[in-house]
Amino acid sequence: MNKLNKIFYGPAGTGKTRSAIKEAIKIVQESDDEHNLNFLNFDTKNYKSVTSSFKQVSNLPDLGIKNLKLLEAIDDLNENVDEIIKNKDYIGHLSHLENPKNKILEYRVYPLIETVTFHPSYSYQDFVEGISVETTTKNQIIYKPKDGIFKKICDRAINNPSYNYVLMIDEINRGDISSIFGELFTLLEDSKRKDEDEELSINLPYSKDDKGNPKKLIVPKNLHIVATMNTVDKSIALIDVALRRRFDFEECMPKYDLSELQQYKGVDLAKLLNTINERITILKNENYQIGHSYFLKVTNFEKLKHVMEKDILPLLQEYFYDDWKSICAVLNQNYNKPINGFLKVKKVNVKTLFKDDFEDLIAYTNQNLFEVNKDFSEQNIIDIYK
Repeated sequence: MNKLNKIFYGPAGTGKTRSAIKEAIKIVQESDDEHNLNFLNFDTKNYKSVTSSFKQVSNLPDLGIKNLKLLEAIDDLNENVDEIIKNKDYIGHLSHLENPKNKILEYRVYPLIETVTFHPSYSYQDFVEGISVETTTKNQIIYKPKDGIFKKICDRAINNPSYNYVLMIDEINRGDISSIFGELFTLLEDSKRKDEDEELSINLPYSKDDKGNPKKLIVPKNLHIVATMNTVDKSIALIDVALRRRFDFEECMPKYDLSELQQYKGVDLAKLLNTINERITILKNENYQIGHSYFLKVTNFEKLKHVMEKDILPLLQEYFYDDWKSICAVLNQNYNKPINGFLKVKKVNVKTLFKDDFEDLIAYTNQNLFEVNKDFSEQNIIDIYK
């Protein structure tokens, strides 16, 4: 079955976010040709603006409104619709519409792509619908339903069925997935979407209609979910079965045949990365490998020194916490009889720090502590994979 939801998963630095962005732009470009979405050319340097704005006023459906400023306001998610209705600059341009608020909401097309990052405190109320607290001019406290990002993009997709929409979720497994999605899980299936034979809806917890009944949430079939998952943060084996069944999973692993890894000729970067990852896989597992993106901009030894010292070593220290022996093994460095290479032994004279009475408390008296050798050479890096 062709799923409308996809997760890109893999170790750190393997291009998961970039792959997700490319997938999202490909999806929205497959909207009806009449909307001319070819302006969404993927540019890695400017993807932030690509995923957040999409403000092409000329592509808005004809509301019979010629005021350019008003059209921009309609399409600006930061503009409050009620304020637009009341604004004296816009009133005359909206007078011909029967229900200007509904029309404005109906034709709010952009952005086609929304992004959100899950984290441990992210909740269903943030994602679908919650309650906001407001204070009136008379200092009265009122409570109002507040749409979450998922409900907002659902409404936009339903009101504009000829466009494709994408919700990008970064680090999806860092949040409590079951709690965030709740009963929404069922609606994510292709067959349960709007206008499908098995169409389903759920009751919203706070929104009520004119009769006091809960409003319904339904997921349209022109809404896609594209997510990323770092397998180091949480093993993919722990992911909820319900999530697995409703998403396609695409693995992103380190690539060693990229032309960018050939820019610097002093060190074989592909072999360096491959060797380090083979050792990590044996000592840990394949989910802890290091991605190719760390080395893509290395064009000289100074840049390589920065990557090794500021990126690679801290990552290894995180993977092998307080285990310099394993780090030395990954970097092909002597441990019991250390000689200076990329790393050097950190000199600590415990005899002068403690009285003899505390010798049994000093855990590292028989361990070697290491630090970066500030004078390491190109040959020291070559020795890692030779």
